[in-house]
Amino acid sequence: MEQLHQNFLKKSQDFAVPDEIPSSNSGGLFEPTSPDKFFDKVQDLKIEGTEDSFRVYQINPEEKKTVFVFHHGAGLSGLSYALLADYLKGLNNNQCGILCYDCRGHGKTYTSNDEDLSLNTLSQDLVNICTTLYPDPTTEFILVGHSLGGAIVANVASKQMLKKIFGLIVIDVVEGTALESLVHMQNVLMGRPTSFKSEAEAIEWSITSHTIRNIESAKISVPSQLAKINGKTGVRYIWRANLTASEKYWEEWYQGLSEKFLTTRAPKLLFIASPDRLDKPLTIGQMQGKFQMEIFPECGHLMNEDAPEKLATVLNEFYNRNKAFIPKRFVIPLRPTEHATAPPKK
Repeated sequence: MEQLHQNFLKKSQDFAVPDEIPSSNSGGLFEPTSPDKFFDKVQDLKIEGTEDSFRVYQINPEEKKTVFVFHHGAGLSGLSYALLADYLKGLNNNQCGILCYDCRGHGKTYTSNDEDLSLNTLSQDLVNICTTLYPDPTTEFILVGHSLGGAIVANVASKQMLKKIFGLIVIDVVEGTALESLVHMQNVLMGRPTSFKSEAEAIEWSITSHTIRNIESAKISVPSQLAKINGKTGVRYIWRANLTASEKYWEEWYQGLSEKFLTTRAPKLLFIASPDRLDKPLTIGQMQGKFQMEIFPECGHLMNEDAPEKLATVLNEFYNRNKAFIPKRFVIPLRPTEHATAPPKK
């Protein structure tokens, strides 16, 4: 993994002199918060037979019947779920395991090909991580994905790439609106600063630009989205994920997402900030009662960061409402044969 990390840093030295944002005297308001207290175990997980190493964050890493698996959006990291996971742990009374991770090309994950962000590769990464950490074939997974992560978990669920999927939850991504917005994505990326003098400066930008509306979450998640380099102007912090280079994958991420979501044979939940974002298939599906929908108009796109406690509450209710359908871990006795006799009457 160390060699892969060095390869990434070497490529970063060739970046042009970056744009800057005006500095302000924030008095420590935007200093980063350590994520350590939010998880029981943090490790770099090596996938057998590959050079790939994934940074994974776990709560209740010991064996659990049901595990929530969280996949973040493009450009973000597993720590975008830190506050949500912490709230869910308390509400859930430690009944379930919780897994967040940095996908390839993001955060502290380093692979042999960080630029391969194809739908199939990212989906297989999720499966490899889950089966490595939870080898028990009876483990039930609740897949949760935000934006790009929603496309990944829907793809995994619809293709039944994991043996037991107990729930599919998508956060603020809809096929129709996602595909329509792709033409504007390069302009959005060009509108971001390309580097920062410090992690605190990046956190401040995320709040003042309204990218994230929760400063406590931003102080945890934003530093993990950055890479520290020694550039021509000294130490700088650049974006870890090269989203511009991933443009060739954008359309395949979201193509067919609505059908995959609707046809998955598991309880389903969709979080959105506005009902206007629903496309035609989801509007029809919602009217037919094919999935649960929760609307949080006070949130921006990063709903899991803007309102982590509210989302955690809904996730816990979703689990409690559907857990009766999770089979217990015991051997079902065989039915009596036709020759069996009833017990004698007393």
